[in-house]
Amino acid sequence: MHKFSKLLNKKSRLVIGILSGTSVNSVDLVLLKINNSNKKSSIKVLAFQSYPIKNNIKNEILRISSKKYGNVENICKMNFIIGRMFAEKINNFIKSLNLNADKIDLIGSHGQTVYHYPFDVKFEDYSSKSTLQIGDPSVIANLTNITTVGDFRNADVAVGGNGAPLVPHLDYVFFSDRHEDRILINIGGIANLTYLKKNTDKDDLIAFDSGPGNMLIDGLMREFFNQQYDKDGKIAESGNFNNLLFYQLLNYDNYFKMIPPKSTGREYYGNEFVKFIISKSKNISKKDVIRTVSEYTAYTIWHNISYFLRTDDNTKIYVSGGGADNKFLIKILKKYFPENVIEKVNVKGINSKNKEAVLFALLANETINYISTNIPNVTGAEKEVLLGKICLA
Repeated sequence: MHKFSKLLNKKSRLVIGILSGTSVNSVDLVLLKINNSNKKSSIKVLAFQSYPIKNNIKNEILRISSKKYGNVENICKMNFIIGRMFAEKINNFIKSLNLNADKIDLIGSHGQTVYHYPFDVKFEDYSSKSTLQIGDPSVIANLTNITTVGDFRNADVAVGGNGAPLVPHLDYVFFSDRHEDRILINIGGIANLTYLKKNTDKDDLIAFDSGPGNMLIDGLMREFFNQQYDKDGKIAESGNFNNLLFYQLLNYDNYFKMIPPKSTGREYYGNEFVKFIISKSKNISKKDVIRTVSEYTAYTIWHNISYFLRTDDNTKIYVSGGGADNKFLIKILKKYFPENVIEKVNVKGINSKNKEAVLFALLANETINYISTNIPNVTGAEKEVLLGKICLA
């Protein structure tokens, strides 16, 4: 325990953040130097690396994430396979920086979400609200020899929250401003929003998952073109908008219209949703489908901002996540927000590519400092709680 006691007493730590998102395209790692905690936190981004996920592993993750093909044996096996893969990437990352593992104080790992069930359905009077991320943090800790914090969503769900979104804590710590209203849009597989009024308090912060990010576009790209994603939005830009398909999507999708707090994931915008789109697109060109679904993705973001945030033209919009690199998607967003300034996140070393990895490094450091990082008015939780399980190395 001497090693852990020494970790607890540090004011400054070297922390690795790691995740693979709902798009399952890559494993992202960041190395931070973090001083202090909460609003006093300061960070220096020392390195960032993104490692592609092998297609066989990606396909298996997508397969076990569906109700039809997921089973206890496959999920059990992949829980350790993903943990071992994360550990391997971390060890390679450290080696590439010419560092030794004993120089790294902590790892924060989100894991890989395979199912998210934010519904308070009762079973024998117990809530079945739940979430499951695989890539066990104990596997990571023991294969890297670095104390690891993981499973950040579970504690919030235990006290009635949705377990998502988690990024508002980072947004509040590093992006709140005394003079400027800001919206931060993270477009990963799912799109989530954080609204920071100028000079905001944590209790006034608004954040939620708005709906699809890259997930529907990526799913259709795999089905239609055997490509993992629409690079720069070029396929979408070459297509034509289909009004009928767009309105069929509006009528089919109940999630984006829901009042916050809310969260969602692959269980809603996954294979079944993609199959619905394909079933309604038999006489529509594939490029037109990608074009229309890209428009729909931007529309759901606009709808949630317009109906639930009530912002004005002076609110600045910052975009991060893989969708920030989809030039055509950003072009559509600018059409919906013609008077607002929209730009990629680039503040204090945090950019559109590394932001989520930075988040999990920060959350791990906060947990070690005994800082609660869920935000009850965002997740719907009954109270503030410490997030994450600490797995000692």
